[in-house]
Amino acid sequence: MKKSNLLALALTTAAASSFGAGFSLFQGDTTGCADAAGSIAKGGRAGDLYYNPATMSSVTGTVVQTGSFFTRPHLKIEGTDPYTGTKHRAAGKKEWFAIPHLYLTSQVADDLWVGVGLFSRMGLGDQFPDGWFGRYNSTEVDIVTFDVAPTLAWRATDWLTIGAGVTLQYFGIVLEQDIDAAGVAGMRPYNAPYPDSPLDVHQNIHGRDDLAVGWDLGVKIDPIERLHLGLAYHSKVEVRAKGHARYDVPAPVKAAYPAFFGDTKIKGGIDEPDYWMGAVVYDFTDRLSLGFNVTRTGWSSWDELVIEQEKAFLPGHGELRSVKDWNDVWRFSVGGSYKLDENWTALASYTWDDSPINRKHADYLVPADTREIYALGLSWEDGPWAIDGMYFFEKINDCSFGGRPQEGILEGKYTGGFSHAFALSASYRF
Repeated sequence: MKKSNLLALALTTAAASSFGAGFSLFQGDTTGCADAAGSIAKGGRAGDLYYNPATMSSVTGTVVQTGSFFTRPHLKIEGTDPYTGTKHRAAGKKEWFAIPHLYLTSQVADDLWVGVGLFSRMGLGDQFPDGWFGRYNSTEVDIVTFDVAPTLAWRATDWLTIGAGVTLQYFGIVLEQDIDAAGVAGMRPYNAPYPDSPLDVHQNIHGRDDLAVGWDLGVKIDPIERLHLGLAYHSKVEVRAKGHARYDVPAPVKAAYPAFFGDTKIKGGIDEPDYWMGAVVYDFTDRLSLGFNVTRTGWSSWDELVIEQEKAFLPGHGELRSVKDWNDVWRFSVGGSYKLDENWTALASYTWDDSPINRKHADYLVPADTREIYALGLSWEDGPWAIDGMYFFEKINDCSFGGRPQEGILEGKYTGGFSHAFALSASYRF
């Protein structure tokens, strides 16, 4: 039986915004957002090591690259009150999310490169208004990861480069939700979304893991002129988090049950998924390149959540457990680049990104169905400088799911999900 940590608790209870299947992030580099196949199989930017460490062999000299991805997701949630049949609608808070990155690569010999990347592979966040119908599942969630990845690339032959690296990750989470104390006491139907109860207890969970470790491997193959192949593997990262749960208890509840809802320490763990990334790119002319990318994400590692509490906040509630049973998923993209002139290059791609969530166990999590992404990019190079820009539109398919009132989940669906996003980065070659 696999366990999951505070991260899993957040994902079990949050309607959230992330930017890939589950809570994966694929926005590690601006050109990679616009043309992932090119970043995996061909390279050209320091940030391509996010996708395939072997692509450093396409970057000469010493290069520093920095930038950020920005997005403003939108998603509506509908739910039906199991006690009255009333239909309710809500939406998460509209706000901008930023995913920054920083890379340094250097060619230290004719056949050897070293580099380091600072980025995030996982992220999640959303906030709902007070009193919304899913408050007994989530009111706010923030998951932040920060990865430092020292990397090496070795050109073994004229047509083969091998890359490898280590990922050191910081993980942090903030999760908030309400507990229906009146329902627990039998004073009303448990987790009834309306009317609001003045006896709701507010739960606030914080947790972190200061050092989780993973590793990366990649190859870049140029078997014949104009053909480029890339394959990369990013390992699971085992997060083992510790933290605390704190409770904001209304005075009547505190007076009636002074031994309940005490602050406590919590702990748990999750294996973040591994990734296989493969791509092929062909240069049809000196100006035009087209490619195809496929990514497999191993979300089957998450079958169940278990959160251990040092002190139960209610009798018999010393452990939080929920079945997830997520699936491995595939992400496909087609794209390419066209060199407009000596300085300017245009990029474009289409991506189909499957959802790992088992609808039998769906909840107020990430937007829970397949995504389609349409991306456009533009790059400029002149001497040591390079500037990259990208825009994409992400459409999230509607998704229906059953209700589980005991978990604060109403029968309903996600609907109208989309996001507009852009990225900017700058590189300088010394």
